[in-house]
Amino acid sequence: MARSRRKEAMLEAAIALFSEKGYHATTVREIAQAVGILPGSLYAHMAAKEDLLYEAVVQAWERFRKAVAPIAESKGHAGERLRRAMAAHIRVVAESPAAATVFLHEWKALSPDRRARAVAHREAYEELLARIIRDGVESGVFRPLDQRFIRLLVLSAVNWAYQWYRPDGPLSPEQVADRFYEVISQGILSGGA
Repeated sequence: MARSRRKEAMLEAAIALFSEKGYHATTVREIAQAVGILPGSLYAHMAAKEDLLYEAVVQAWERFRKAVAPIAESKGHAGERLRRAMAAHIRVVAESPAAATVFLHEWKALSPDRRARAVAHREAYEELLARIIRDGVESGVFRPLDQRFIRLLVLSAVNWAYQWYRPDGPLSPEQVADRFYEVISQGILSGGA
């Protein structure tokens, strides 16, 4: 197995194990066993187990960023852009729920320096959604509500998808985003309430 392919296999195994068991409960021995190599052989490809966690977090962030940045940076109706961004986010979760789980939860196990970099990545990603929301408020598409809470509500909805969304289920990421967006944009109260 080529060196880069072996490192890729190690990362895939680590993501699966970190997602299932958590970073701290996963041993280097388990990662090595999943790849079919001796535990000591892992250190030919990394200095520490944390290297795999950090790489997993950065790769997941990059997937989310690549999916949502073009939408955030585009022109057009802010509501449609927000709906498309939500669908793109859910699509990333659907394509790799284990990676999404690690990105959303296990990053907290990183050392302080790497955790700070992970937080910066997360904040940069959140800024993409904030940009769409800001555009919506400024254009009058969205009501002038607390933009931070709008962003938190949207992120809470789409991030939680890793817990329940199934790619083989009845709804596509776009259909889920449509339903979330309908609730967010129209609220839950009927006209007579």
